Amino acid sequence: MNRQQCELLASRWQGGVQWDVDMADYSTLRAGGRAAALITVESFEELRSILRLLQQEAISCLVIGRGSNILVSDKGYPGVVIRLRGSLQGIRQESESPAAGKVVVTAGAGCSMAALLSWCTRQGLSGLEFMTGIPGSVGGAVRMNAGAWGHAIGEQLQEIDCVDVSGCSRLIAKSGLTLSYRHLSLKEGEIGQMVVVRAAFILAEDAEEEIAKRCREYMERRRGKQPAGVASAGSFFKNPAGDSAGRLIEAAGLKGTGCGQAMVSPVHANFIVNTGGATAADIIDLMHLVQQEVFARFAVRLEPEVRIF
Repeated sequence: MNRQQCELLASRWQGGVQWDVDMADYSTLRAGGRAAALITVESFEELRSILRLLQQEAISCLVIGRGSNILVSDKGYPGVVIRLRGSLQGIRQESESPAAGKVVVTAGAGCSMAALLSWCTRQGLSGLEFMTGIPGSVGGAVRMNAGAWGHAIGEQLQEIDCVDVSGCSRLIAKSGLTLSYRHLSLKEGEIGQMVVVRAAFILAEDAEEEIAKRCREYMERRRGKQPAGVASAGSFFKNPAGDSAGRLIEAAGLKGTGCGQAMVSPVHANFIVNTGGATAADIIDLMHLVQQEVFARFAVRLEPEVRIF
């Protein structure tokens, strides 16, 4: 952004702008370069307003929730990072039920998956327990059709509410979506720069104790198999068809391999962890090393789940 654009943004955005922001503070990898600006939006209308302004001024933007699948390179991000908070973190149960024993729950894109799971458990609503322990927000999880243990969040979707870069909103039913492994797109094409604002899920009524038990069981399955106490983005690479990224990386002898302060976790090979003070370059260099070694050994190109800017 040039000086004139910065002054315009400061004068037009009453919620306040943070300048020259260290994105390591907003990424679960605890690494990353600096963003020119960061704005926190508290409502759908605020999000539409800022997107319109940024489009008019041809300023690039990046919308984030919990920062679990993003990494800003050390050269930094020249545009505006938008954080979703306030009502965009809200959860509510819809009044109309799609069928007996079924309930529709709507969650804002900025809501953490942990908060949604906790709320659903207390309300006796089942269907998302397999997401236990997966970091990040509802918006990010929906955009990448996140999942685990053979399930994906798209299975429970009813519809999503989106807004495009010009601030125009659109409600898209599940029938209008194509859901595949770690990917969501529109039946008519890629979702592109559209921002998921809310998602509606169809859940089943069940006893709170049973839901809590399943959540504990999923968490127990993760313990000991995934690194704890270190910064990471969760699974770093997508699993190739019919195989496991972690198995390939381990078979290539890369567990414990490091670049700077970034390391392939000795606990789970599909986790790149920040052992303390890793730069974005450390993580990206290690990512490339893993990709090269796995391809050399198995002729498989690993694709990152983490989005790098």
